[in-house]
Amino acid sequence: MKRIILITLLAVPCAFGQQVADTPANRLAAAKRYLKAVPPSEMVADTLDRVADQVPEERRDEFKKALTKVVSSERIEALTLQAVAKHFTVKEINALAAFYGSPEGKSISKKFGEYMADVMPAIQEELAGAVEEIHKEVQ
Repeated sequence: MKRIILITLLAVPCAFGQQVADTPANRLAAAKRYLKAVPPSEMVADTLDRVADQVPEERRDEFKKALTKVVSSERIEALTLQAVAKHFTVKEINALAAFYGSPEGKSISKKFGEYMADVMPAIQEELAGAVEEIHKEVQ
């Protein structure tokens, strides 16, 4: 009997979690939980660091301070919150929060900018070549 009660108690949260209606209000609540796991302010700080890396070292700190004054983390957080709630379902947002809230997700998130920095030049070069090729064919 205790075993049946335990199984039932364990199954109830899972069943309840799957029954959350995919409404705008529920998406917004899930998006808020996601942003706690992945704070946009950290993403902004990482991005500013990458941009500042392109400035000569002797001017880097000054540049970062100037950027920090004009870039609104609050605005980016509000935009991110609305975009997450707009484009993803409650179930998807919860999955994002679970992944990025995990140790592996946090580790991947920290490495992702460097990964993209390695990949983007090749992608841009490939696209530029493709556009040039199409341009030649069109003429």
